[in-house]
Amino acid sequence: MSMPARKVCKDGGAAFHLADFIDFAHLERYTMGEPQLTEELLNLFCSEVRAFRLTGDAAAQRQAVHRLKGAARAIGAFPLADAAAWLEELLHVAASEEDLRDARLDLMARLEALKDACQRWKQAVHG
Repeated sequence: MSMPARKVCKDGGAAFHLADFIDFAHLERYTMGEPQLTEELLNLFCSEVRAFRLTGDAAAQRQAVHRLKGAARAIGAFPLADAAAWLEELLHVAASEEDLRDARLDLMARLEALKDACQRWKQAVHG
C-alpha cells in the first residue's frame, strides 16, 4: 500500500516530504505493515519533532537530544538520529562552543525541514 507520507504535497511542489527523512521500509517492518499503526507512529513522531526544544543546561539538552535520537531511530529517521547522536556526544564530552554551535545548527536545520514535511504529510492525509 502506498503511504500518504510519500506524497510531496497536493500542488505537486518540490518541498521536502517525509520519505526524504524516514526509511519507510524500516518503518513498515517495525509496524508489520499495519497502516493505522504506521500513521499513529508518524503522528507521534511529528508531534515530538514540533515540540522539541533545545534549552537548559548541557544535561537537559543531552536528555532532550537523547529522547529525539531514540524516537528518530525507532521510526527510521536515521540521518536525524545521527545528527542527534553527534550533538549528544559533543554535549557529553564538553566540546568546544564552535563544535556545539555547528552541531546544534545542523540538528535544528534538519528539524525545521522535517517540521515542514510533517505539516505537508498531515495536509495530504487529513486534507
